[in-house]
Amino acid sequence: MQGTHGTQGTQGTEETQGTQETQETWQARRGTEPAVELDVVIATRDRPPHKLAACLDALRHQTFRHFGVILVDDGSRVPLARRLASSRSERPDHPGHAGFPGLPDLPDLSVRVVRNEESIGPGASRNRGVALSEAPYVLFIDDDCISHPELVARHHAALDRAAGPAVSLGPILAPPGRRMPPWTHWDADRLGREYARLGRGESTPAWTHCYTGNLAVRRADFRAVGGFDERLARQEDVELGFRLSRLGCRFAFDPVAVVWHDSDRTLRTWTRIPARSAHFDVLIDRLVPDSQRLPSVREDLLRRHWLLRLARRVCRPPAARRCAVTGAIGAGCLLHALHADRPSLAAFSLVWDLEYTHALAEATAASPGTSPAPQSR
Repeated sequence: MQGTHGTQGTQGTEETQGTQETQETWQARRGTEPAVELDVVIATRDRPPHKLAACLDALRHQTFRHFGVILVDDGSRVPLARRLASSRSERPDHPGHAGFPGLPDLPDLSVRVVRNEESIGPGASRNRGVALSEAPYVLFIDDDCISHPELVARHHAALDRAAGPAVSLGPILAPPGRRMPPWTHWDADRLGREYARLGRGESTPAWTHCYTGNLAVRRADFRAVGGFDERLARQEDVELGFRLSRLGCRFAFDPVAVVWHDSDRTLRTWTRIPARSAHFDVLIDRLVPDSQRLPSVREDLLRRHWLLRLARRVCRPPAARRCAVTGAIGAGCLLHALHADRPSLAAFSLVWDLEYTHALAEATAASPGTSPAPQSR
């Protein structure tokens, strides 16, 4: 299956270092600089300036220098280049803080801003960024991620030494020492435990670990599989990983290639994610049948803790499920405030499981050729 690149049929502008510039002019200017061996592609939309500033500042401090940054502004209400340039005078006087760096203040970082006049989504925006790259390798990170100084170097080395098609993966971790809200703490804990298993060799890196918060690939391989499928508004990175796997890519995990994810996701947003994930799992299974997405999901559900499987049965009636979800959220937040992290995480696991399995049952019932999700073993 081929994805449709976001450059097709998209009205956009190109802005570099805060000024309008044609692609030909930019290429001529870049041709005078050292060869760019990797481009970091970041899609962004209405991200608070200090978050994006921290993301860019971390990239300024990379040990590997022969890389560029392509920022794709996906229809932000205020154009990104204008907002960054106008914020130069608003920096907090804080030691070690990047403030709100405008692009003109980043002479040691090759940054290009490309704007979509209307939002086309993260997958299409990243496709557009890759289409504008000339580097052999591309690295995807999110606009609220803080990069380890060795991030680019480790990904570049992994792809450079690979004998064939390859994907380089790194951990997406919570900022050290940060007390996060309980729902984002649950996300970070789930990912952190899986990355720990990968680091110990107890789990094998695979396409299911592909997240655009920290993912590097050869540009030729990305183009060979058609890029991100723009029909998917969620889990387009995992689906891309499957097609890269089908191409023959080997997946490598480097525990040192870290980004810290400074998430500002609200509880309301978080509670919508399980249902959206379920619907896109069904969609991926329908669009890419050989991915075996739903069989692997069902097997995972049957391996969950027996209390979760029991809760699915007890909370099958809609009123019971709503009461259980509301109660678990309240209990999880209270326990988190009391620093009782393990029971708090368990409460949010219940929320996720009930919302996900309910939505999965609805989605499979509405999609022909799929069987119902398991409730218990």
